[in-house]
Amino acid sequence: MGWLRVGRPLIISIITIFVVLKCAPGIADQVRIGTTYSRRQCEYLGIDWKKTYIAILDTGFDIIRLGAYWDEIEKKKGEYDFSRLDWEINEARRKNIPVILAVGMKAPRWPEYYIPEWVIEKTHPAYGANLAKNVYLKEKTLDFIEKVVTRYGGEPIVQYWQVENEPLNRIGSYKWYIGRSFLKQEVEFVRKLDGKGRPIILTVATYPNRFLRFFEELSTPQDPVKECLELCDIIGINIYPTFGYKFLWFNIYFNTTPGGREKYFSKLLKRIRNKRKKVWITELQAEPWEPGHLVYKEKDPPPTGMPETMEESFREFRDMGVDTVLLWGAEYWRFRAVRYGDTEWERTVRNLLGRPR
Repeated sequence: MGWLRVGRPLIISIITIFVVLKCAPGIADQVRIGTTYSRRQCEYLGIDWKKTYIAILDTGFDIIRLGAYWDEIEKKKGEYDFSRLDWEINEARRKNIPVILAVGMKAPRWPEYYIPEWVIEKTHPAYGANLAKNVYLKEKTLDFIEKVVTRYGGEPIVQYWQVENEPLNRIGSYKWYIGRSFLKQEVEFVRKLDGKGRPIILTVATYPNRFLRFFEELSTPQDPVKECLELCDIIGINIYPTFGYKFLWFNIYFNTTPGGREKYFSKLLKRIRNKRKKVWITELQAEPWEPGHLVYKEKDPPPTGMPETMEESFREFRDMGVDTVLLWGAEYWRFRAVRYGDTEWERTVRNLLGRPR
């Protein structure tokens, strides 16, 4: 029985270490945490876009998503300026943070579509149009995609391509969408250009609020989840538990409950996994969405965006088995810190990452 006298303390020590690791925030959670960065959002917020990006990278994320903004890169037809995107990718490489690069006419952040003026002037797409029906727009979009994928195809830090952003959802001030036929063509084109088998991500908007879900299903001509599942390697779902909308003089808030979210997303995740596709959360709300505000800049914390709400949502989806979550709002956290000295958002995110300071 001598082994028992020696073994019991050892066993207790092992159990203690396991419990500590299991309970520590950001450790042994087996979730990769990332974010999205947009220079355009920094300009809306009035903060330095380079300093903000460096601060975001220094937070210690596992992955970062960047957008190739067409209207910035090709302001004039056939003239390309990749200097800003080059700098962003170089910095990510320097920090060894893998990049998801979104390509196409649509990219993360408002105004959703980044089509250059010289293309708009020639095409004049109507309100609610399927942009896939415009021959000239399709041709120029593929030209742009070719330039981007060719330029960064040899860059090892770019590890995923995202083709368009919520392409099948009617989102944006003009309620445009990109039809499945052209989206399929884009995906196949990126695969052909890449040649290295990088995974293709397609993203969809989700609607945990019943009222919004009803109207989305009425207005969307196809099932975005079904169509994207047939084309992508990874499907990214974008999630906003609470947001506001201004109707005339009224502020309306669309809320959800933990139980309602669990029921809706459990069903959605099961549907995706039954198709044997990976599912990521490419946008998990971690900033306000206030009625009548493109970007919320006021000092008072708003009801649609609080650090503790984000943390609760993160833990919900971690418990559902999602292994990659991109928190949406990194520019806002920096804005709060720079403008108001409020570092609560950044502190909460660092705790989730297991890097408190």
